[in-house]
Amino acid sequence: MKHTLSLTLLAALLLSGAACQNLPQRNLGPYFGPFHNIGNVYLTPNGLPDTVRRVAVLPLIPSRGNRDTERGLRSMQAVFTEELARNRRVDVVTITADRLQRMFGRPGYYADEPLPFDFLPRLRTETGCQAVLFAELSTFRAYPPVALGWKLHLFDLESEELIWAVDEVFDGGEAAVANSLARHIRKSHASHQAAATEILVLNSPREMARFSIAEMIPTLMKKIPQVAVNPAESNSSQKVSGEPVTEGPNPAPLPETPAETEENPLPVPTTVDAI
Repeated sequence: MKHTLSLTLLAALLLSGAACQNLPQRNLGPYFGPFHNIGNVYLTPNGLPDTVRRVAVLPLIPSRGNRDTERGLRSMQAVFTEELARNRRVDVVTITADRLQRMFGRPGYYADEPLPFDFLPRLRTETGCQAVLFAELSTFRAYPPVALGWKLHLFDLESEELIWAVDEVFDGGEAAVANSLARHIRKSHASHQAAATEILVLNSPREMARFSIAEMIPTLMKKIPQVAVNPAESNSSQKVSGEPVTEGPNPAPLPETPAETEENPLPVPTTVDAI
């Protein structure tokens, strides 16, 4: 009996020693990389204008025809809004789907589609914002390895020009993304909690969302523009467009005034009313 107990203890010690030897090797990635770099991002040459203090954030919308992103939309909307509000550069004004429906008759808009003629001016007037952010969830994979994709487009409400755009997929199955995520966890959690938390975060869409948004926001604050060469590609091999098509409002044509048929018409004044 004693010999059996001794052998059991010896085996347990040997196994624990082997596990301790393998643990540092498994955790080398967060320290040495490779790490993920956001590549598909556009920033206007002058960077974020100093005049932009408040940003109207439109409701997060799913990628066209993508059922996975439709299913993940509700859970990602809350995290998306929360993480954007953490930035210290601009104030965030959240435009809910219900409010957008009341204003323009639709709960959401894509950045590359024509907008109502009064869309941008009305947002500027009613919200007091200087810019508007269009947000699209382009990829959503809730099972391990978790993957999330974002398409973000920030437009100046005054000039209607594109300020910033990001089209990026964060795939936890890629070593660079997993290492960057693990490094993020180690910085934001105590060392004795990091190992256990790392496993949970790698398999959590919510935590992946927090990490990915935290990675994208700094690209907006930079003054040096970054222009992507190759567009991001989702896990479903769906190609993503490059720089978005920015179509300004198309005002409705003014009604024509019927010509008067008088025998002796009066002279027509040449003044023009300001619009």
